[in-house]
Amino acid sequence: MGAGFLRAAAVALVACWGVNDAFAGDARHAASDSPGRSGTLFSTLVASSKAPLVAESRYRLWVPDDTQTISVVFVVNMRAAGKHLFYRDLEWREMAVRNSAAMMYCEFEAKGVRGNGYGLSILAACNQFGAALGRPELKHVPLVLWGHSMGGRVTQDFVRFMPSRVLAFHIALRSNPSTKGFMVEEAKAMRVPGLYLMGAQDRKPKDIREHFVRAREAGSPRAWVWLPGQTHWPAGMYFDVDETTPADWRAWAANDVVIPWTEAMIKLRLPRGARPARRAVKLRSIDVEEGWLASANAREVSPYAEFAGDKGHASWFPSEEVAGAWAAYSSPAQAAGDGGLSPASERR
Repeated sequence: MGAGFLRAAAVALVACWGVNDAFAGDARHAASDSPGRSGTLFSTLVASSKAPLVAESRYRLWVPDDTQTISVVFVVNMRAAGKHLFYRDLEWREMAVRNSAAMMYCEFEAKGVRGNGYGLSILAACNQFGAALGRPELKHVPLVLWGHSMGGRVTQDFVRFMPSRVLAFHIALRSNPSTKGFMVEEAKAMRVPGLYLMGAQDRKPKDIREHFVRAREAGSPRAWVWLPGQTHWPAGMYFDVDETTPADWRAWAANDVVIPWTEAMIKLRLPRGARPARRAVKLRSIDVEEGWLASANAREVSPYAEFAGDKGHASWFPSEEVAGAWAAYSSPAQAAGDGGLSPASERR
């Protein structure tokens, strides 16, 4: 997409805290009272286009104060809990500060991004923010994707759409089953690290578990996280209702695992000396034999070479620290009676 397309998109960019009145107070509080959490919120509208096919959508971008060069963007889909994560999860904002990252919120609902213009819409939003803010690096910076429920489908599909741009992804409690064609991944997509989060009381759908297993059998650096006692939503949340407490949110969002895993992926995959303001970033590949493995039904973790179980079905972790965080959080008892979601070789 060239400069002409971006001009035609009519960027509407504003710096403000009060874009969403329901969350404006939280944003101001975070900026004034929490060290390392202050930043500025921007907005842009991507216009629709038929050639190339681009879907119209509004996007929000949060940039931490004093960020010299943005090195990665956390892309959060608006579906369900994504709104809470973007506006209220201060641990994610702190992670953004530590890693020179921005956070982008996608205000669309879709079942995927290929064939409907939303994949190019996300990229256009990055380009528009970069042009308007004088941050040319946004045209090329890698993306970390997070999506809940149907938003998990958006995340999953974007990995297939442009795997070279995705540093890592999170699929949180993805909802209804998909067609077999939607679940197919090519080799480049399978090389993208992923974290699958599934509520122990949610149990849906079976095909996402199979998606994980196929990827792991192909040597993909991915992990499965059972959320002990959790259903499809955090306690106190449902679509437009958000009365969840900070404790309930943390238990559901698995921040004790998700955040160290994400930061480890950033360190592993971002090349030194990358210059996203000038060119695309060639993300580093991961050597899975340098990581750690764990069975879905046991808390025991071990280095890749020492793992005695089925390596093709085990969860992969980048370090002993992250594997230990997973073991402390995820309950093997939940997976033992998973109604057939685990392959037979994992069930006891």
